[in-house]
Amino acid sequence: MLHPYAGQAFTSLVAGQVGHPLWHNCSSIRLQNSFLAHIRYSKATSCCCGGIARARRPDNSTCRAACMAVQQAPAFCVPSEEVYCPGCSWSAGTCYDGECEGLHEDPDVRREQQTWQRPEKGKLIIAAGPERSGSTWLFNAIRLLYQDAKEPLDPFWITSVTDEALTQRGAGQKGHPHVLVKTHRWSDGWDHTIADHIFLTHRDLRGVLASYQRVGWAFDIPDSYVAEHMQWRDIAHHDFAFEDIINDSEQQLKTLAEALGVSQKVDIKLVAERVDALKAPAGGPPDPVTKLWPRHMSQAVQQKQESMASSKSGAGRGMDLKARFPAYFEVYGYN
Repeated sequence: MLHPYAGQAFTSLVAGQVGHPLWHNCSSIRLQNSFLAHIRYSKATSCCCGGIARARRPDNSTCRAACMAVQQAPAFCVPSEEVYCPGCSWSAGTCYDGECEGLHEDPDVRREQQTWQRPEKGKLIIAAGPERSGSTWLFNAIRLLYQDAKEPLDPFWITSVTDEALTQRGAGQKGHPHVLVKTHRWSDGWDHTIADHIFLTHRDLRGVLASYQRVGWAFDIPDSYVAEHMQWRDIAHHDFAFEDIINDSEQQLKTLAEALGVSQKVDIKLVAERVDALKAPAGGPPDPVTKLWPRHMSQAVQQKQESMASSKSGAGRGMDLKARFPAYFEVYGYN
């Protein structure tokens, strides 16, 4: 199997930074998208020249070269190293794909990590949890704990975890950095026993609903939110309460550091300050490194706004959630 970073020369082909003959012939965005669709089709089928929509088709040798480049292309992007995957949306320093599964890290941090001693065998760490439950705090807390411990870590967002995606990212391989995966969705497509740590976050569903409404995401909690969360709970090694993160984040960091085995290498107070200092973008796409979306708010603002949201006008909604999800409220002790 090719190394995940193989085929770096192909970055120019699909990112559109350096011309490929066919790319220049695709004079419109529609045709360029057709070309990228053909590239993806070719990668899946090893078929040449069959999927290009009325663009000027290259000769077979050019098409074969393009297909070969696709097969050797990296499985994911590493923008700090100018490595891009087929169809990458990275442009002008911003990833416009809100769920990009590339390896995003500050270039200076990435360079510094190259000087750190790699583990004999990297750990696989899963940071799971549904939206608005503290899962982004969990992801960044783990990421910054490893930075402070000077242990190399490759952090990712993966929409739906699979064995293939984990293998491509070097999870559990000898001499490879630790691999951290943030995800929301439950997936049956991987062997969870290979994970060294599965951390989960949970939150009072009434607070989740208030948070959904505050950011304008939704006005109800779907059944799948709770169903998938309970599946994660069955395999989680530790389950962090959002309310504990809000009220005593340093203690939660200590618990996390002890579980990861880095408590003797880190300054908890310093890491807590670094996590608290992370800022969400004012607008546009999420920050590709921190995974913070616009309208993530500080803990103090969250407490104030959601206290207001849980007033009398929200009481009926809270009772409805308790009736819909009694097992969730019971297992976590939310009254």
